[in-house]
Amino acid sequence: MLKQPIFSITLYNTLGRRQQPLGNSDQITMYVCGITPYDYAHLGHGRCYVTFDLLYRLLTFLGYKVTYCRNFTDIDDKLLNRADKELNDPSAYLILANKYISSFHEDMEKLACKAPDFEPRVTTHIVPIISFIEGLIAKGKAYATEVGDVYFRISAFEGYGKLSQRTKDELKAGARVAVRADKEDPLDFALWKSCDEGPGWESPWGFGRPGWHIECSAMSSEYLGETIDIHGGGMDLIFPHHENEIAQSEGLHNKPFARFWVHNAFVRVNEEKMSKSLGNFLTLRDAYTTFSPMVLRYYYLIHHYRNPLDFSPEDIESARKSYQKLCLALENIDPASEDEIRATSYPLINDIFTALCDDLNVAKAMGRIFESIKDMGPNELALLKGLLMYVLGLALEPEKKETVVITQEIEELLQARQEARDRKDWTAADQLRARLQELGYDIQDKKS
Repeated sequence: MLKQPIFSITLYNTLGRRQQPLGNSDQITMYVCGITPYDYAHLGHGRCYVTFDLLYRLLTFLGYKVTYCRNFTDIDDKLLNRADKELNDPSAYLILANKYISSFHEDMEKLACKAPDFEPRVTTHIVPIISFIEGLIAKGKAYATEVGDVYFRISAFEGYGKLSQRTKDELKAGARVAVRADKEDPLDFALWKSCDEGPGWESPWGFGRPGWHIECSAMSSEYLGETIDIHGGGMDLIFPHHENEIAQSEGLHNKPFARFWVHNAFVRVNEEKMSKSLGNFLTLRDAYTTFSPMVLRYYYLIHHYRNPLDFSPEDIESARKSYQKLCLALENIDPASEDEIRATSYPLINDIFTALCDDLNVAKAMGRIFESIKDMGPNELALLKGLLMYVLGLALEPEKKETVVITQEIEELLQARQEARDRKDWTAADQLRARLQELGYDIQDKKS
C-alpha cells in the first residue's frame, strides 16, 4: 500500500450481503471465473471483465500488489457438442477452444482490459484436479461410485448454502437435479464424470473428465493459495458454481476459501438475462461494428456493476455522446503522471477516488466530473485525464471525422452536375449524381 493511504476501499461482499472494508494488506489475490470458449464473447462477458479490470486497475494504482487469475474452461459438453456440429469430430474441441480464446483476447484488448497474471486452462491442469479430488475422498468429503463417477458429499459440509443464503432443504426443493440411484443426496455434485468414449483422461476411478466446479477450486489453489482475497464472476454463478467451490475448497483445506465474493449483475434484453441459451445475446465483435469499444467500456462503467444493465442502442448512444463530451474537453491536454495524481490534494481528484473506493461507484465519480470540468484549469484537467486513463482505462480519443478526398475526376463531375442544374437539365444532373454515388460520394443539395 501507499505509505500513508488516503482511501479505504470497501466492496460489497455477497458472503454476508454487506459492504466491507478490504483491509490493509498490500498483497491481494483475485480469481475471476473465465469463459467456456465455445463461441464468441458477448456483451455480458464484456461487462463482467470490464468490472474486474476496473477493480484491478484501482487496486494497482493505489499501491496494492495484485495477483490476478482468470481461467478457461476448455473441456465442456457445450464445447464438445460445438466441435461435433462444426467439425464433425468432438475430439477436435481444442481447435475450437483455441479459436475462441484467441478471439476473446482480441475482444478484451479492444475493451482495454489488462491481461491477468495467470490464465490457466482445465486441460493443462488435470493432474492437480485429480489430486484435489483424491484429497476430498481421503477426508470423507467425496465418494466414488461403481461406474467411476465421483461426487462431493454435501452432508459432510455444514456450511453448504452460506453464499446463496439458502438452507439445504430450500436448495433441494428448488433443485432441478435428476434423481440417480448412485448419489447419496440429490444435491451431491460431480467432481469427476466417467465416460466410455470421447475426450477424457485416465484417473484412479477410470476414464473420464472433471466436473465443472472442481476446476476453479483446484486452479485457484494452484496459483493463489488455499485462501484468496477476492473471488469474482457474474451473479448467475453464485449458485451452484460458487457455492460448490466453497464446499470443495473449504472441505479440503479447512479454512475460508475467499474473503470477498464480488458479483456483477446481468446484461438484460427486454428484461431477460442476455445469454447464449436464450439466443438473445450480441457478441462483442458484432457490437464493435456499431459502437466503439471505448464507448462500450464507458457504457459499462457508468452503470453500477451490481445493478442489472438493460441493453438498448438508445442507451449506448446516450453514453457515446457523454463520452465524446469528455473526450473533447480533454482533447488537447497531456495527462499527468501517476505519481502526480497520487501526490495531489486537488479536491475533485480526492472526490473521484472516494467514489471509486466506495464499491466502484463510477456514476458518482462521473457526476462530480461533469459538475466541475468547465471550471477546471489545465493542470487540473491533466490530473483528471491521467486518472481516467490509468484507473478507468478510457482512451479519451475524440471520434475521427472522415476526410473526404476530392480528386480531379470528382471535381469535374461536381462541376458538370452544377452546370446541368444551372441550365435546369435535371436528367443530366441526376445521372451525374448517380455516377458520384457509384464512386462513394453522397451529394446533399442545399435548399434554395
